[in-house]
Amino acid sequence: MTFHPNDHWFSRLIEQQRQIEKLFEPISESMKEYQKIIDSAKFPALEYQNAVLHKAHINDYLSIAGISESYLSLQKQIENSLGSIDSISRELECIRNSVGFDSILEAQENLYKLQDQFPQNIDLFELPSVRIESVLAAAEATSRLWNPQSFFTDFTLASVAEYQSFIDRQFKYLRYDKDIIAERRMEITELSGDLFEVINASLEIGGAIERQGECQSEEIIHGETFKGGLYGQVNQHLGFVYSDRFSGEIEESFNRSIPARISHLGYAITEQLYRINSLCESNGQAPVFKPTSKTMMACAIIPSLIARNETDFNLLIDYLFFLLYEGSGTAKRLISITNESLLDPLWKVKHLRLAARHDIDHGSEREIEKKRAKIRDTYVSLIAKPLPTKQGDWQKAQLQIYVEIDLMLQKVIKEFMEGIKKG
Repeated sequence: MTFHPNDHWFSRLIEQQRQIEKLFEPISESMKEYQKIIDSAKFPALEYQNAVLHKAHINDYLSIAGISESYLSLQKQIENSLGSIDSISRELECIRNSVGFDSILEAQENLYKLQDQFPQNIDLFELPSVRIESVLAAAEATSRLWNPQSFFTDFTLASVAEYQSFIDRQFKYLRYDKDIIAERRMEITELSGDLFEVINASLEIGGAIERQGECQSEEIIHGETFKGGLYGQVNQHLGFVYSDRFSGEIEESFNRSIPARISHLGYAITEQLYRINSLCESNGQAPVFKPTSKTMMACAIIPSLIARNETDFNLLIDYLFFLLYEGSGTAKRLISITNESLLDPLWKVKHLRLAARHDIDHGSEREIEKKRAKIRDTYVSLIAKPLPTKQGDWQKAQLQIYVEIDLMLQKVIKEFMEGIKKG
């Protein structure tokens, strides 16, 4: 049975909905001021992200994190010996028996053939196949030196396969593009290669963090095959640049897109954890972030998964919680080196995980309402809404919590170094 929109009950329902929306819109002045502070904060690491992270390659990322010269040298030796399917197969002995290796080789051979059709006509910044060889060489160097857990190889090959698939689609579209659109597509392909290297460098950093201390064995509660979909998300956000009407700068549009910002911030978070641990080590202290069997997985997923829904977002919160909160001994080791007031983003992660993984309707009415208020206030602080309702909301919430965590870790490093200077 249907009702005409003018029915009395329908009109009342619409009016109530409008009143509810007015409670949360427009954004409060205090929220605007808070956002302005975050957006305008001038920290050295933010400038370094813009100047370095957007233009670096995997060796640069690993150098930023302080990965040893002997490791980078071995990686370069392996990379120099690659360049064909036969040589890749011979060199990557440590990972070739992993699931998916044969399909990686087949896809790489197809990429060699595809890219050979275009360099004469299109200015390629760096051939995608070279990036893939570089990442595989880094993975091989890690496998030879440190024998990482099986997740390392599985994720590396899954990441390579996802990037190969994206490149394959991009090259095939080139056949139908106008020249100007083809040039834009290749620039997006090149910039996406930066993200591909960011993700795999972050995975390497996860392995390096595990080697900084005795790894505490913990059960991994999410064992499913991981697919990030990062490159598809980037293309979705940049659909407007494939139009004849677009007249802006591709690189600027790319780096301003939410997926790209999330990926670079995700790397910055993992790199700063490694840096904090390294500062502790050089100062004769135990690491703040003690590794567990979840550490490497968290470092891989945080820069590569772009939340499309509540399930994705909750998974990200899980790994932020494991890495930052549980990894620091429920924040005790962080509190021991910095002011607790700096850790507000960490408490937000804790509240969001409460919403994701616990029954908040347990306890007295007062306790239940208190939990709900904390969760509601956390979301309002991130997206000015009490709860994300669409893909864009989840991604904005992810970006904002990454921004705040990144700033928090910068402040922790600054305070820690000032403490060392004071002696």
